Amino acid sequence: MRAAISAVAVRMFCCVLGAACFGWKPASAEAVSAAAVEIRCEARNVSIRSPGAVDADLACQGARGAIDFLAAQGLDVTGDVAIDLVRELPDAADHSTAGVYPESNGRVAILTFAEFLKFKTWFKLPIDAPLYRSLVAHEVAHAIAGHNFKIPTPSIQAKEYIAYVTMLATMTAAQRERVMSQFANHGYEGDWQMTTTIYMLDPMRFGVQAYRHFLKPGNGRDYLHAILSGKVMIE
Repeated sequence: MRAAISAVAVRMFCCVLGAACFGWKPASAEAVSAAAVEIRCEARNVSIRSPGAVDADLACQGARGAIDFLAAQGLDVTGDVAIDLVRELPDAADHSTAGVYPESNGRVAILTFAEFLKFKTWFKLPIDAPLYRSLVAHEVAHAIAGHNFKIPTPSIQAKEYIAYVTMLATMTAAQRERVMSQFANHGYEGDWQMTTTIYMLDPMRFGVQAYRHFLKPGNGRDYLHAILSGKVMIE
């Protein structure tokens, strides 16, 4: 079945059976918080419902990074991106999940920065504001990629490849080096090494090795478009 939820988690658990299996409920106004206000980011077409201006500013920065990167890769980034910053994720989320993009609902839901900080570490590093921006970039990449796939049922690893590449590409060089240093290797050689099983066994390692694969000659932008058109990473 098509993965109805794309999730970023501390252990990066992701459901591949579909949101209906878990009684998915989109984030309601109550879940977002009665004190939440809607903010329009300067970054093009992004709106955020957030209980605080600081969180919203970080989310706007993360969204802008994802949009700018994917636009440079030739993806259509003109669609609206709606983000809810919440203190508790919807029912479908695993307890270690920090953000979700339910395709049926079309709104990205991400924990507030204060709630994200409670996880202590992410990618084996202490959580800070730059990592929070990266979390947002990952989920926004899912939303944008969802509107760019030319096939009806892309594989979970296809979706995650694009999201992780975007996340790592939008980090500062110093932050990216710290993250990648936690996962030694030289990256994947081809899509036969990037299966759903490999992703599920260690999503964070998958993400770093996928980015290393993206950087190899002959991959990059062309590989992203091959994924979107269903020429590679299919099941």
